[in-house]
Amino acid sequence: MKTAEEQSRERQRIWHSLPEGEVYLAPTEPDDYFKGIKYDISPRQFGLRVRKHDMYCELGGPRHRYSSFVFIEALNDAAEIEDGRVEVIGAELKEIEGQSLPFGFWVRYYGEHLTEDYLDLLTRWTYFALEEGEGWMLLNTRDTIWLRLHKKDAHKHDFKHLGQAMINLCKIQFPLVERADVKILVATEALGGAKYTKELIDSVCVPYWESADEKTRRFSDEDVDCFYGCTICQTFAPSHVCVVAPDRPPYCGIITWIGAKVMCDLDPYGYIFEMPLGECVDPWGGEYTGVNEKIFEKSNRSYKRVVMYSSITYPQTNCGCFEAAIFYIPEVDGLGLVDRRYSGDTPLGMTFSRLAGLISGGLQNHGYCGISFRTPRSKKFVRADGGWHRIVWIPQEYKQMLAEAIPAEMYNKIAT
Repeated sequence: MKTAEEQSRERQRIWHSLPEGEVYLAPTEPDDYFKGIKYDISPRQFGLRVRKHDMYCELGGPRHRYSSFVFIEALNDAAEIEDGRVEVIGAELKEIEGQSLPFGFWVRYYGEHLTEDYLDLLTRWTYFALEEGEGWMLLNTRDTIWLRLHKKDAHKHDFKHLGQAMINLCKIQFPLVERADVKILVATEALGGAKYTKELIDSVCVPYWESADEKTRRFSDEDVDCFYGCTICQTFAPSHVCVVAPDRPPYCGIITWIGAKVMCDLDPYGYIFEMPLGECVDPWGGEYTGVNEKIFEKSNRSYKRVVMYSSITYPQTNCGCFEAAIFYIPEVDGLGLVDRRYSGDTPLGMTFSRLAGLISGGLQNHGYCGISFRTPRSKKFVRADGGWHRIVWIPQEYKQMLAEAIPAEMYNKIAT
């Protein structure tokens, strides 16, 4: 495996080797950060869903087997970044009306005191240009990202100002960011389409993400004195509360326990908050009196109990942006596991999309639970239900991705 320094040099080599695009220099003075941006960016826009017949264009998502990405990194060298530089490669927004294309957003930040501990925070605030952006639908993260733009708002948008909004929103919210640039890649057929973006995901994104994930796996629930809760998805799932613990990443995959801690320290009155543990009433399942009290308070007094490492007995509530899901199969008293990339039917006779529609909205569904892609790599993965010995079905591609996490004696026993 390459060292972090070698990976960094390889990323910068690939950055400079990308096809040339149209360059726009966004304002770098705070008073002008949003000059020229015509669309509204505010919490009232959060959670928009754009139906197929209403969309101006679609970027990423299931049509391209989730082969798009948003990649954010923190650099150590200020000289690497031309502050405010936005480069649009492939096509501008006005050129892709009615189309569905794979894409990649590669955003780089520099600050003297900026470290990788702030990556989750940088990611969340970068996403706000889309999540709180008028007309945009955003689902998922990393390489399962899915965007749609509504027809009625398309005239207010272009990619160069979207890039400006992404980097300058982060600057104004987080003063440790001193310099930023972004490349927006729309993978037209001429550029190589989904094959090209998949190559970038494998060579640029995955090694960086795996290094970051490995860092979070170095400590466990027992090493911390509190968990964190997140309610950002209550804009579309009113009773949903996500518990973020070292051994239990949130469904969306955007943040980790480290990131939640940083965000709560910076904004203690925001949508991420501390969850005192209280008394541990079920060490194996992961149930705590303090967490239950916070769940009841923050779920609009809808739910009183959560067993963190169970999908059958008092599982966490489900939002709608989970990357994968666990479901109970009564005929064999086992559990199935399915991810967003899988387009076929599960053993329940329904696709992931239909299953997600049934269990989302902030409900606690005994036997059904959303998860992050990273969750099955946790040593506490559904251990209250029997762990990997209870898993009987996984789509073949997802099973291969999880091969290192699945116990050797179970791998061939799990159907696909």
